[in-house]
Amino acid sequence: VGGLKAQESQLGYLESRFKLHRWHAKILKSHDPLVFSIGWRRFQSLPVFSMKDDGLRYRMLKYTPEHMHCTAHFWGPLVSPNTPFAAVKSMGAQSKFRIAATGTILAQSQDVRI
Repeated sequence: VGGLKAQESQLGYLESRFKLHRWHAKILKSHDPLVFSIGWRRFQSLPVFSMKDDGLRYRMLKYTPEHMHCTAHFWGPLVSPNTPFAAVKSMGAQSKFRIAATGTILAQSQDVRI
């Protein structure tokens, strides 16, 4: 009925283009847990937000910029580039469900340097 491809069962760092959703009330902080929904997979990870400086290196951001895209690196199951995703701050029984951010996967790798 269904199964995983060989690359889909591996874990690694995902580089993504990340934007705070316009209806989310607060800005997001690096290293705060988010629940990612990529395809049919759901997993929790701690993203690190960054911006690319002069095309050479990534400079870490403490918070997500408002009304701008940034780059987010997080650990999760490897998926192909250009896969869209949505992120949710929390999904508890008492919490209000609200999309925190959206974006697309840019690249995948086993290591990253920020």
